[in-house]
Amino acid sequence: MRSHLPVKSIVFYLVVGILLLLVGDRIIELVIMKSKEPELQYEFLSKDIILVVAVAYITYFCVHFYLSNIKMTSIHYQKLFAGSPYAIYVMEKKTLKFLAVNEAMTNLYGYSEEEFLSMTALAIRPEEERERIVSFLNTFGNTTSRSGKWLHQKKNGEKFYVSITFHAVPLFNKETYMVMVTDINQAILDEKKISDLLHLYETVNKATNDVIWDYDLTADELHWMQGYQETYGYADNGNTSNFWMMPKVYHEDRQKTIDFFKQLVADRTKSWSIEYRYVSVDGSLRYIEDRGFVIFNENEIPVRLIGAMQDVTQHKEYEQQLLSQNEYLKEIAWINSHQVRRPLCNIMGLVELIKNPDNSKEETLQLIEMLSDSSKELDDAVIQVNKQAVDGKVQNTQKVNFS
Repeated sequence: MRSHLPVKSIVFYLVVGILLLLVGDRIIELVIMKSKEPELQYEFLSKDIILVVAVAYITYFCVHFYLSNIKMTSIHYQKLFAGSPYAIYVMEKKTLKFLAVNEAMTNLYGYSEEEFLSMTALAIRPEEERERIVSFLNTFGNTTSRSGKWLHQKKNGEKFYVSITFHAVPLFNKETYMVMVTDINQAILDEKKISDLLHLYETVNKATNDVIWDYDLTADELHWMQGYQETYGYADNGNTSNFWMMPKVYHEDRQKTIDFFKQLVADRTKSWSIEYRYVSVDGSLRYIEDRGFVIFNENEIPVRLIGAMQDVTQHKEYEQQLLSQNEYLKEIAWINSHQVRRPLCNIMGLVELIKNPDNSKEETLQLIEMLSDSSKELDDAVIQVNKQAVDGKVQNTQKVNFS
């Protein structure tokens, strides 16, 4: 119908134009050009008709070009609508009835196009959401193009979250909305999963006293998680950019720790574990076991470091106590093997000699005196061993000073 419109318009224009020329020429002939010769009148009329035909011809191509552009634009929009990866539908503003849906809509919701065209937009929403959408459109339908997060329902009854963007468009002489639907259900589930993991982390953090830190390599920002102030006494000032300076790492361990993390990033290592000493706000030293992971971007370039600082000072104290006890045990073992063993061997030898019936009385008395000396030496050795054990126990109960 629309393809024949330019031709009909031009034919109408030609007929009316020529009639006007004939009538106008006749009027001019009667009023002004009475003295003109018939040949001259015919020449003027011919020129006018040629001009009308030329204008009609040009007008025809202009109108045809304009309508062709409209047709091509309409085809492009139709292709964009039909082939869009996003679910798009057109609904009537007053009744919310579906007027058009694309293939992505049928794939997302499970309804056929025919089923959609017999439904309203309320049918793809659960009961609890229907009154909300009607109220929203009545209140904000003419003032915004985004309606946020909504709960929708598929043909099989599955509920999922979507984000809605809509625009008012004139179509079929009706007030309509063109609506684009984005499935954000997985993002919502991921967000919930992250929230659950963070809650789990906070619970574990309270039980283990680990302090989590997050360093953004791109923005050069270091962020401390919950527990930093409680563990080390420093106020949590949010993001800080002094990661590579490491001012609170003990000065004897600072450079090796900086070099360790630089090498970690350069080698693109996925995880790490390192021990160093950390200075608390009160000046005391804490032994830290720092473990974590490197996060990479799509180009396998490190972009973030996420670590967990665990205070192992108490373990180090126990370790030092065990080492000290080990030294005392070695010393006691040495005393036992030398200072105790020697008089004990003397006593055992003298006892065998005293048992000899051939000994004279004088020899026996000398042996008994020597046995008494060895017994005294053995007693002194036992007293020394006991003293070493007691002294070692007292020293090991004292707090080890790591500074």
